Amino acid sequence: MIEVHRRLRPSFPGLLTIVVPRHPQRGRDIYNLAERAGQAPALRSQRQMPDHHTQIYIADTMGELGLIYTLAPIVFVGGSLVEHGGQNPIEAIKLGAAVLHGPYVENFAEIYAALDAARGTAEVADPNDLTMRVGNWLKDVSARRFTVEAGQKTVARLGGALDRTVAALEPYLLQLRLEYRPADA
Repeated sequence: MIEVHRRLRPSFPGLLTIVVPRHPQRGRDIYNLAERAGQAPALRSQRQMPDHHTQIYIADTMGELGLIYTLAPIVFVGGSLVEHGGQNPIEAIKLGAAVLHGPYVENFAEIYAALDAARGTAEVADPNDLTMRVGNWLKDVSARRFTVEAGQKTVARLGGALDRTVAALEPYLLQLRLEYRPADA
């Protein structure tokens, strides 16, 4: 992500990349990588707020992913460019982010298959592809908006599993209630 940011920054001078490590204790290591790459970092865990100089903001805290998804127009869902299995894209999509992911999403294969088929997410093969796709979406707001809307429609269609399950079980639960009547009822 640091390299993707470095490549995009000349075309998008105000670009801020937010990195949310799966394990917050990695924040300092990511900070050091960004600093060595010449990309001015800031650490959320140190109460550092991004300013106009910040290029990489490391959100190495817990419980704030929803806030990040709300702020970020484009989200790359990690764990998917390497054989890790990917992470869940649903929260990012529900909160209005256009989602990119790598090819390794077997932990959420059905969700990504439905989203990709509807063009509600986009798969990237490598950091070069990721750089190109992010750059295109930063320039083309309507293409990004299309992806967000397609993703949200797909997630809504896939959602509601609990309601459908309860509705399917209701006749059987009613029958059990009718058959089981306590003696003092």
